[in-house]
Amino acid sequence: MIVVPRGERPLEDDGGELTAFAADLRRLREKAGSPPYRRLARDAHYSSTTLADAASGRRLPSLPVTLAYVRACGGDTEAWEARWRALGARLAAAEDHADEDRDTERHRGPYVGLAAFQPEDADWFFGREQLTEDLVARVRSRRFLAVFGASGSGKSSLLRAGLLPRVREADAPGWDVVLFAPGARPLEACAARLAGVSGDSATALRTDLSTDPRALHLTALKALAGRSEDAELLVVVDQFEEVFTLCDDARERTRFITALLTAARAPNSRTRVVLGVRADFYARCARHPELVEALRDAQLLVGPMTTDELRRAISRPAARAGC
Repeated sequence: MIVVPRGERPLEDDGGELTAFAADLRRLREKAGSPPYRRLARDAHYSSTTLADAASGRRLPSLPVTLAYVRACGGDTEAWEARWRALGARLAAAEDHADEDRDTERHRGPYVGLAAFQPEDADWFFGREQLTEDLVARVRSRRFLAVFGASGSGKSSLLRAGLLPRVREADAPGWDVVLFAPGARPLEACAARLAGVSGDSATALRTDLSTDPRALHLTALKALAGRSEDAELLVVVDQFEEVFTLCDDARERTRFITALLTAARAPNSRTRVVLGVRADFYARCARHPELVEALRDAQLLVGPMTTDELRRAISRPAARAGC
């Protein structure tokens, strides 16, 4: 067994890289004086459960959670980011070779249940064809758009399985896509995804986003430099309401919103921003004057499916699966 701080389940010393990663996170916390996770949560701005899970060894935590954990314990965020990326790449490669038949059509059912459709589910996403066409057209014609809808209306599925596959294929060749939910640390979440397209350090990008409202815009220009003039960066922020429900730092919330709007509104912008927002947070958006102005003619409302849409959503996947 690996020795761990008191109060945590021991990690099985299986020699695995995930276990070693979790063990080193725990050692970092121990070096910081073994603060309780509840205290760590106040500094990291993630729940104690999320932070404890990051060091559980069950899965690789997200980069934003990892960096928040490390920062709260006084660790070297740049070194941990490099380690996270290297481990993530190795785990992804191993996953690709683990079971090639796992997600083939003959083994999957035709429905995803209550979960949101993902980009890889695009071939099974039916019923919202017209709304998808409308969304794609609006994204191509404007640089800022918010998709509103009630909880469970299908906003996330529309963005992930409707919009993104279209953008990544023939409708917008050469576009880079950044998709994330803001979580408790929206600037950190944004930086972690931006690093994947810019090649910059997420830690450095997070600092830039905190200090310069043009950081997102400038990062997009840098990432697309030398590319076709039609190339764009599409930033999709799903569950945007998390900036109100999870982020308790008003300054970070404002900086995040400002960064998005600055990138979309710059005269030489190559960034398009799409927000997915629960409709019951419309009034919270209205408290930010810059959002009010941006949303004035840039909204798409996702309503309930019509009878015909619902019929297609049920019958077409079943037919495709041979049911």
